Formats: sequence, structure tokens, C-alpha cells
Amino acid sequence: MHFLRDVHDLKEKYPQDESLSAWADSVKAIYERAVTWVASGPDPTFSPHQEQQERETSQHAFEQQLWQVCQPYLRTDVPQHTLCERVERFLPELFVFVRVPGVPAYNNLAERSVRLLVITRKVSGGTRSPQGSQTRMSLASLFGTRSAQHLNPFHQCLAVLSTKSSLGQL
Repeated sequence: MHFLRDVHDLKEKYPQDESLSAWADSVKAIYERAVTWVASGPDPTFSPHQEQQERETSQHAFEQQLWQVCQPYLRTDVPQHTLCERVERFLPELFVFVRVPGVPAYNNLAERSVRLLVITRKVSGGTRSPQGSQTRMSLASLFGTRSAQHLNPFHQCLAVLSTKSSLGQL
């Protein structure tokens, strides 16, 4: 999660700031409690409706805990004010993994899926035109989706290009 990494980086940047350190520890503890709650899940005897209500209630509770930790630092000149303002803007999105089963608590998979593309773009200096960038991103999305579906992207493209209906569009 980018937010936690930014909290960690801020803590390292200001190692002598005890208030920041306590704030960072509180933020991390809230997040870890949310992850632990998801791992244990709602009461298994709940109906699907009760389970969803419990998930929504828990998400709201974690949001409120984080908000209480961040609210005092909004529009101040302390180091954590920028991250607290980010919480203010994105609070409903930070604990979606609590409410929605199957949503990972970390976005590592998403980051890893675009890592090679980002590195390639940086090394090559990008493309020469906006259309080239759009083409590269479209192809990366197409190939990435096929790979995620455990399909061979080459064979899938060959199949699409070999069909009669696609030949008429060329």
C-alpha cells in the first residue's frame, strides 16, 4: 500500500519527531487490525446479508479510527499533514478490502503487473507520439489480460487475425 510506504518514509525522514513516530505507529496499527479482521472474517454463522452488514460496519469503524488519528494534523505545518490530507480525500477507498471479499489489502499485485511496462517506458524514453503511447498501452493491456486468463497472447492474436470477420476490418 503506497500510503503505508509513504508513512514509513516520512518516519525515516524525521527520526527525531516523536509525535510523528507515534502517529505513524497508530496508522500502521489501524491498518494491521483491519488486515487481521479480514483474515478472521465475519462470524461464520451470519447470513450473507448479515455478513455484508458486518463488513460495512467494520470498514466504517476502521475509517473512523484512521480519521480520528489524522484529523488533528489537517492544515497544519507538521510533516504528516500531507498524508492526513490524502486520508481526507481518499478515506472511503482505503479500507475497501474490509468490505469487499477478495479485494487484496495490498496493491502489490497491481504494481507488479505494470512494473515491466514502466521500466521499459523509462529505459526507452517512451514513444514518439501520443498515438504511439496509446497503442503501447492498449497492446500491454490486451497481452496482460490474456496472460492473466492463462491464455497464450500470441495464439489469441493469431486466432483473432485469422477469423474471416477480422480480415474484412483490416
